[in-house]
Amino acid sequence: MTNARASRRRAQIVMVCAITAIITLVATRDAPEPILPSADPGAFDGIRASEELRRFVADGTPRAVATPGHDAARERLRTRLTEIGSGGTALFTEQTFFARGWNRTAVEMTNILVRVLGVSAEHRPPFVLLSAHYDCVPMGPGAGDNGAGVACALEIIRALTAVPPPNDVFVLFCDGEETGLQGARAFGLEHPVWPSIGAVVNLDARGSDGPVYVFEVGADGPAHAALLSALNTPARTTSLAAEAYRRMPNGTDFTVYLRGGRPGFNLAFVGSPRNYHTAEDTIANLDPRTMNQMGLSALAFVRALSGGQSPMPTPSEFAQWSTPQTAPPIQSAVWFDLFGFFIVRWPAWLSNVAIIGSFVAMAITLRSLRRASVASLIGSIVGSAGAVVGLIVAAAAGTFISFALNRLNLVEMPWPIQSIWWGDVSLLLVGFAAVVIPSRVIARHRITRRFSPCASWDGWFGGWFVMIALVAVIAWFAPGAVHPLLVPIVVAVALTLLALRRRSLSPDWCAVGSGIAAVAMWAPLEPAFADAFGLSLGGFTAVRGALVMIACRPLCDPIE
Repeated sequence: MTNARASRRRAQIVMVCAITAIITLVATRDAPEPILPSADPGAFDGIRASEELRRFVADGTPRAVATPGHDAARERLRTRLTEIGSGGTALFTEQTFFARGWNRTAVEMTNILVRVLGVSAEHRPPFVLLSAHYDCVPMGPGAGDNGAGVACALEIIRALTAVPPPNDVFVLFCDGEETGLQGARAFGLEHPVWPSIGAVVNLDARGSDGPVYVFEVGADGPAHAALLSALNTPARTTSLAAEAYRRMPNGTDFTVYLRGGRPGFNLAFVGSPRNYHTAEDTIANLDPRTMNQMGLSALAFVRALSGGQSPMPTPSEFAQWSTPQTAPPIQSAVWFDLFGFFIVRWPAWLSNVAIIGSFVAMAITLRSLRRASVASLIGSIVGSAGAVVGLIVAAAAGTFISFALNRLNLVEMPWPIQSIWWGDVSLLLVGFAAVVIPSRVIARHRITRRFSPCASWDGWFGGWFVMIALVAVIAWFAPGAVHPLLVPIVVAVALTLLALRRRSLSPDWCAVGSGIAAVAMWAPLEPAFADAFGLSLGGFTAVRGALVMIACRPLCDPIE
């Protein structure tokens, strides 16, 4: 075996081991931590929250508005709030309104608003609002959506009454969310407390288990990212989710609050979406660890915001919040949790600097390696064309395959593992193949004219120039979504500059470094993508696989 082949084999082995380690880490970190008992009366207790859930859901009768089950659930909620607030530190009032129900006719609905008194003697706004809707769809008992949010809110009220927050906190149990966000709309339009609200924490669900995500924030991205980083709650978060959800037609009660200009955090879990809005949304299928993670995170946000931490408005700004207004302009930032250990963040403008700097650095190194006859301009252009072809083929093939699987109902077959996972992995492999095949064809063609290192470097530069162009487009339209591509690009640029100084560093080992960075960025997002979208966006799934393969492209090229 030649030295080049031996080096390639070692690089491939290291890459496989790194991918295995990252996937293992993602799998172990994706499940919420076990529930631990706490002697602190002001802390969230997941065991007590589970009891609240069982008490609220009761026999599992659906809580669709204007049904006996809904009325009974509201009575249970009133009873429990009376018990919790018997000491006078948590008082509740009700807001009755009429809105469209499930039968398209106007029905009576009721919001329940709890005021938990803080330690402040002035009790002056702005106040924090914790929101969770208590109705559900007619198809099931709604243990996850949104019994879990109600149970967490009840346990948070107990914790706040035991150890009062710095300022008053309002807790809103919304009605009519499932019929069009009716309770949140009525609260924002008609309730006299709304002008006093300075920030909102909303609880919702689209599944039964998995990690809790802070998937939506207010308009001031840098301030929200700073608070997320400072608190480092158990919930997972990424600005990519915030950018994506902002452009989706879906909505939660938080959508109403955002339109009213309020900052805040929207929390939900999306694991096992097959249970969402079905008869399987039961207590038995709900992971109590997930609910515990939601409660711990929400309580941390409420206490921090109540203490006046950003992004709450300052007193001089608060006058703006007392009148109706459109949502404020979006101030973008980039943030993401690194495997749930800590949060990385930076301002959006720094992404633009990194993109420009990466392009300039790649152009300089290409010029230097051309002089050394180990890279060529025409070869890099051909390599870019190959990467573009791979991405287009991946998008087209992924879209066609996912459409075919859904039309043939193959995703519903009783496979050994959940169909959503074998489908997701299959589409990722389609993306891998879409890049590898043209890359190998182009590399063989280049080898007949020059030699292997030149072919590998040409493919390397070609792929990364395409990635830089792609991330530049993303930065223009969705600044918070750049990090899954920008981090591998920065790593690739650093390794290319190192290769320029140390000519012994081959593109194989550069590909190992950038490939590890790409897998580390995309792998933690994959479970959320699969749960949130399933196989409905097969083209996007295949493109994700293609992007990862572009990052480690030289490892798959032939050697002469």
